[in-house]
Amino acid sequence: MADSSADLNKNQDVGDEVNTGENSSGNGVEGEVKSPAGTCQRDEAKPPPISQSDEAKPPPISQSEASNVESEPSTSTEDTEVKGESASEPVTDPYHYTKGEEFTSEIFKIEIKNLPRYFGFSQLKKMLVKLQLNPKKLKAMKGRNGNFGFVTFNCEEDKQKALKVLDGYTWKKSVLNAVPAKPVADPMAKSALKRKQEEGPETDAKKRKESDMPAEHRLNDAVTSLWRQTYAEQLKSKHTSMVEFLKFLTRRTKEQIGSKTLMIRNPSWIPEKHGNMCCPLEDIKPSPVVDGYRNKCEFTIGISPSGEEKTVGFRLGSYKGGQISVVEPSNCLHLSNATKNVVKCFQQYIRDVSKLSGFDPVTHHGHWRMLTVRTNSTGDILGIVVMHPHQLTQDEIVKEKQQLSDFFQSGDGKQAAVSSLFLHQQTSSSSRDDDSSQQYDLIFGQPHITENILGLSFRISPDAFFQVNSKAAEVLYKTVAEFAEVNETSTVLDICCGTGTIGISLAKQVNKVIGIEVNQQAINDAVFNAEANGLTNVTYSRGKAEEVLPSITNNLKDCKDVIGIVDPPRAGLAFKVLQAIRRCDNLRRLVYVSCNPHNAIVNFIDLCRPTSNKHKGLPFWPVKAVPVDLFPHTKHCELIILFERELKPTATAPDVPTPSNS
Repeated sequence: MADSSADLNKNQDVGDEVNTGENSSGNGVEGEVKSPAGTCQRDEAKPPPISQSDEAKPPPISQSEASNVESEPSTSTEDTEVKGESASEPVTDPYHYTKGEEFTSEIFKIEIKNLPRYFGFSQLKKMLVKLQLNPKKLKAMKGRNGNFGFVTFNCEEDKQKALKVLDGYTWKKSVLNAVPAKPVADPMAKSALKRKQEEGPETDAKKRKESDMPAEHRLNDAVTSLWRQTYAEQLKSKHTSMVEFLKFLTRRTKEQIGSKTLMIRNPSWIPEKHGNMCCPLEDIKPSPVVDGYRNKCEFTIGISPSGEEKTVGFRLGSYKGGQISVVEPSNCLHLSNATKNVVKCFQQYIRDVSKLSGFDPVTHHGHWRMLTVRTNSTGDILGIVVMHPHQLTQDEIVKEKQQLSDFFQSGDGKQAAVSSLFLHQQTSSSSRDDDSSQQYDLIFGQPHITENILGLSFRISPDAFFQVNSKAAEVLYKTVAEFAEVNETSTVLDICCGTGTIGISLAKQVNKVIGIEVNQQAINDAVFNAEANGLTNVTYSRGKAEEVLPSITNNLKDCKDVIGIVDPPRAGLAFKVLQAIRRCDNLRRLVYVSCNPHNAIVNFIDLCRPTSNKHKGLPFWPVKAVPVDLFPHTKHCELIILFERELKPTATAPDVPTPSNS
């Protein structure tokens, strides 16, 4: 579902379960503890927040930043370049943020070693609360020498108490070892220190080579790395990538489950028949639109390579890599001219009209953080300006909103033809830790825009997920329908349905659609969209899929054709959700839409595991797959895999140790 930008706004149940055995990806699970009596709160429409406080801390590294700049062309302003007193002096102290005036719980951190192999995040939190400790943030990790975790506190007294209580404490038959831990290093400062230490002739030559390349070309290389290739070459490259992935999935499945077991459970498991792939792969489906296709983009506000402040655009690289100057997106092929015009006008506003400065994620000073632009096929434009209200009075904020309104409705910004403009006040220290309780404040225009897909209309809220390539989304949804083999007797379970786009697109072809979603705003949009399209066979259930699915499927025992569809965030489905799907006794076909197959590989393998005490329900197997290109000029594409199973009972296999996925 999520694409090459940071659209991750469906429920993602990471944080509920630390499955450090076979389901852990090695990235760990973390969250902030709100209160001893409360549960671990997170915005189900976004990646789980680490902390929604305004404490000082180094900007986090997203998964996409750690792997590929291109996969994060949106632009969180926490990734603005770290500078010292002078713009020419980058900060080289990795722990500089712990020495400032602002509070950070990182200086009161401990490490807990020898955690149990299996435990839930909520269980860990409850254990700490039961021991009358006061944790601020928790993070659990899987390591080669056992599981471990980090806990931060609000003061030295709480930290010392925790060390004393936890060291030697027995939990789930594991004797814990608690020791003081260092604060997390600021990756930007760490990178700057490394560059400083490695300065020499080779480094200088590399810098000269980079500076000789036009900034626009460097930006295109960062956000649309295939822009130099013809579209035919791009499609060939992506198809080859998916072939290699399916071969990799096949090898990992054999390692985890065993070829003999796979062939016994599924006689059609003959990878050699499909070029050493677990299932046949159809030709990649191209996007009908190659240039200017994105209907949503997020732009950061930072400093250009030439030192111009309050530049609106994309980053040249990742925070960790230290190459994060901001370049205007005027030559980016995937953006529409309308979007580029809005960016240009907003940059003019913050430079020439507004007296507010750009937000500095290190000092937490300044205001302007991000600009989001959403467009539709009929020419409507929705803009979202993100700012930190740092020390501004309410009157000053009202004045700024009026200036924005005047500029875009009657001033120089009128040419941008913005239909709706919102102001989003973001007080967290990182855009990824955004407090969802902060509302989008409509400055002018309508609160939504509407897009048409396959003859259906969909309301799009400011923060709602919607595929960023509308024309290619039509191809995606048609392919999902083909793979699902729906008919007038089918009941479709649209699991983690978001605003209901896939289920609604299938509704007229099936008997019934049942959407399941944990986020209330997404449910509201889905209900509205179903009613707006005159659909009476679509219903929605709010709640976690693993909690809602059992009762729903119990009521579908008389349905002969139940089909599941999942289109999860980039990280894939949580373990509990996957197991709930396996336990749906009359669900025979599952269509899995993945925007990042490598991240979802654990899901794919777990679907195929034999029935056991841990993996209830009959196993699935992959039947066929097809890539769909929604992101021309980038390396990314969606992969649809059809899983099926025979609904016949088999003996329960004993649980066996699972090989590590690392």
